[in-house]
Amino acid sequence: MDMLGRRRARDVVATGAIALLLAICLPANAAEAHTALQGMGSFWSGVAHLLTSFDQLAFLLGLAIWASFQDIRLDAIIIRTAFLAVLAGAWVGAEFAVGAGPNLPAAGAALMMLVGLGGAVALRVGMLPLLGVALIGGLVCGTANADPASGMTAALFSLGGSIAAASVLSYGLLAARRLENSWGSIARRAGASWIAATGLIVLAFLVSRNAGRS
Repeated sequence: MDMLGRRRARDVVATGAIALLLAICLPANAAEAHTALQGMGSFWSGVAHLLTSFDQLAFLLGLAIWASFQDIRLDAIIIRTAFLAVLAGAWVGAEFAVGAGPNLPAAGAALMMLVGLGGAVALRVGMLPLLGVALIGGLVCGTANADPASGMTAALFSLGGSIAAASVLSYGLLAARRLENSWGSIARRAGASWIAATGLIVLAFLVSRNAGRS
C-alpha cells in the first residue's frame, strides 16, 4: 500500500473511532423498548428479535464484509467473539433488568459506520482491532435486547440471540468469501459503503432529535 493509501486508511480508522466515541457520549434520550415475541418462548424470541433488528443485522453483515478482506483464519475467532459478547450482554441486561441504554441506538449507528467504512476501503487490520470491534458490537447488540427480554428466561433468550448473531455472521462471511474475485470485491465494498451511509443517516437523525429536545 502506498503512502496515500496508508494515510487514507488511518483517516478511516480515526473517523470511525471518533464517531463511536461521540455516539457513546451523546446526552441521554428516552429509551426505546422493543416488543418481544412473547408467544414464541424465550429462546425463539431471542432469535426473532435479533433477526428483526435492522441495526444489529447491518452491523453483523458489515463486520462480515470487513472481515472477508482479512486472513480467513480469523473468521472462526471473530464468530466466537461475537457469540460470547452477545450472550454476555443479553444475559446481564436481562438477568439484572438493565434496560437498553439511551445511548445504545447511537452507538449502534456509529458501529455501522465503523464496519461499513472498514469494508468500503477494504482496510486490512490486525486481529486485535477486529476482535475489539466484534466484542464491543456484540455487547451493544446483546444489551440492546435487555428490554425485550423482560418477563422471559434470561439464559434462553440470551442464547437464542447469540446463536442468531453467530449464524448471521457465519453466513455473511461464507457469502462474502465466495465473492473474492475482482467484481466481487467491488460488490462487497459497495455493500459496506451502503451500511456506512445508513449508519451516518441514523446517527444524524438521533443527533438532530436530541438537539431538538434540548
